[in-house]
Amino acid sequence: MTMSLKMYKIIYTREAKTAIDKLTLKKKRQVKDAIERIARKPKIGKQLTRELTGLLSYRSGTYGIIYHKEVLVLILTVGHRKDIYKQVAKKLR
Repeated sequence: MTMSLKMYKIIYTREAKTAIDKLTLKKKRQVKDAIERIARKPKIGKQLTRELTGLLSYRSGTYGIIYHKEVLVLILTVGHRKDIYKQVAKKLR
């Protein structure tokens, strides 16, 4: 089993889903690609200020994506210290 630790889980608000659904196919692909870049590197966006402090924005052509980076802790496995690191390294290969 190959595990990828490089992607954050993306959760869409209803508003975001509705907005994406209204886009042309070309723009949907453009936005999807941008969101995948955000999932790989959430800090890629620009920190917003004032009433939008705590949010980030990322430009994709003429569209902007506003998002909030949550902290997610994913427990991969639990095991004895003597072999847990080797087990996880083997799964990551």
